[in-house]
Amino acid sequence: SAKGAFFYRICGYSDEIRSFIKKYYEAARKSGVIIEGKIANPDEKNLTYYEEIMGMQFQLELNFILTSLKKWMPRMTEYARKNVALSLYTALCGLKKAGKNDNMLKNAYIKFMCWMYYKFERIANQLGQNELPKILYEGDISNYELILISVLVNAGCDVILLQYQGDENYLKLDPQSTKSDLLQMNGLTAFPKEFSLKQIIKEIQNDMNRERLYG
Repeated sequence: SAKGAFFYRICGYSDEIRSFIKKYYEAARKSGVIIEGKIANPDEKNLTYYEEIMGMQFQLELNFILTSLKKWMPRMTEYARKNVALSLYTALCGLKKAGKNDNMLKNAYIKFMCWMYYKFERIANQLGQNELPKILYEGDISNYELILISVLVNAGCDVILLQYQGDENYLKLDPQSTKSDLLQMNGLTAFPKEFSLKQIIKEIQNDMNRERLYG
């Protein structure tokens, strides 16, 4: 991937993993995107706005995607735009190979464009810089989410996927583990029942309050 970006799945727990997640959460909060649960599908309002700006045409062509991105996400750097367009084009070609018809491809494309704008616009203009933006995803990732997040990794974005229930669901989507790597470390156990990002956030807030009190 570009600029040495990583995409790791974390399925096991240790104190070290816990403090890594804490640090990574802080970084994602500052310059990235945190996803708890699923990325919501574009709603009526999102789609209406998209149609107003972009129209509803679609062509499975690299140039079409490049031109569209320039109009839809003007803050994206040229470097990022080229990378995103190429990855997106490759991903859509993959869906076509997998038997998706033109209408399905168009719907997938519009979903990806809306997600990029409504969910990832914040990192779009940081792609290609030395400081890589961070995505932290907690939950079971869906096929389309995995495709788009892989596109962003290719454009220079770090991703951590927290899977408290293990790797089974993920491997149905990516059996060869080609899109991401499982983080392997000695001494990992199952995640504690009560572990969640909400708990990590509480912990960070407590730390901050303590620092304020004792300076």
